[in-house]
Amino acid sequence: MQDDITQFRSLGWDFDQTLWGHENSAQFWNYIQRNPHQQTHHIVTFRTGRLFDRLWRDLADVGSTLMPLHFNTIHGIPEAIYLAAVNGEVGGDEYFFWKGKVCREHGIECLIDDATIEVWAGCSEYDIAYCHPDMALMCN
Repeated sequence: MQDDITQFRSLGWDFDQTLWGHENSAQFWNYIQRNPHQQTHHIVTFRTGRLFDRLWRDLADVGSTLMPLHFNTIHGIPEAIYLAAVNGEVGGDEYFFWKGKVCREHGIECLIDDATIEVWAGCSEYDIAYCHPDMALMCN
């Protein structure tokens, strides 16, 4: 069974293994560029620092013509939240809620992301629909 992402007014897109590096990435790029359902599109990524700065270069290197103008907002996790989680520090659990919180704050109704374990808690907490990129249905 697939998840119909066309029903939402606003979509959040993970970067790694979704917009970049997924077998359906090219289909996602086309869907975002055509925008057949007049949705708003946002990038919500766990990339930070230099990797965040490489978003557009990494896309271009694999043939994507997506540009910042295709997205209403672009969010990279704050370095402090990322490092707290990676280093097992107190408060590091904020990492697991960060994407859901960002989606809520920016009116993003559905997050398309491959990292189910890392985003499910936040999507659940903030009432954000979740879709794995393997299951995204973009027709209609």
